[in-house]
Amino acid sequence: MLTANPEWRRIAEINPPELPDLRHRRLSPYWSHVLVTDNVFGRIRVSPYAFSARITHDTPEVHPTVVVSTRDRNILAIESEVRGALGNGVDSFLVVIGDTVPHIDHMAHHYEIVEHLTRLQGALPDFEVGMPTRFREWQFRRRIELGTDFFVAGPVIDPETVGENMERLRLKDDDPPIYLMAIPPFSLEWIDRMESIGAVPAGDELKSRIADLPADARRKTAWEVFAETEAKARDAGAAGVILMGLRFDSVVEEAPQFLPGGGSASPAPHHHHHDHD
Repeated sequence: MLTANPEWRRIAEINPPELPDLRHRRLSPYWSHVLVTDNVFGRIRVSPYAFSARITHDTPEVHPTVVVSTRDRNILAIESEVRGALGNGVDSFLVVIGDTVPHIDHMAHHYEIVEHLTRLQGALPDFEVGMPTRFREWQFRRRIELGTDFFVAGPVIDPETVGENMERLRLKDDDPPIYLMAIPPFSLEWIDRMESIGAVPAGDELKSRIADLPADARRKTAWEVFAETEAKARDAGAAGVILMGLRFDSVVEEAPQFLPGGGSASPAPHHHHHDHD
């Protein structure tokens, strides 16, 4: 689970397939943790709960965290899905609002879902419940009060934006772990697109760095920037990073080539002031 063991984690965000297949078996040995999305942008895919169950059965060394979207599900449907996932060895859930475009009714509030799930923790097999947070201390503290076990923040593109934003959370020794979502800056167009869907704006220096490169060099540089972002996140007290914005093939083929130690290996041991067992 993301709340256990004080070790640095590099996590890959992945989308389930549109139809069941065996792609999840390619995650090992590169990735030890993955974040499984829930029908992003309204595109219907295999249930993240079912896909995560297949991961736990077929590649038990890979630990999935299911994104629980409040979009178009009521609280009973969500609890049923969670119970089914728990029965299949899935023990980590990240509760989010879900997409607002295209417009879909949100039948349960994400605060309500977190409160409900944390109440169930004493009666069901051991599991953890996470939430996103903006880089605002008041929101972070309010969501800790709900009983949230871990947090994700971001996403960020530019390593130079990491420190100042993490500082806004004013982390304390006993705070739950925070995982920083990060996106490699593959092109100026890609940066613009990611900023348009909520990523922390990149600085002019990074944009110039990408723009001045020949097209065939941008990909390698984007991965170097991601590694810089990861280092900044470690220094700022994050518990790990979540690699976002990639196609599945890139997650299992390209990322392990460019990231130190591959996708799952940790850099040199480093202990965070807010990690806990």
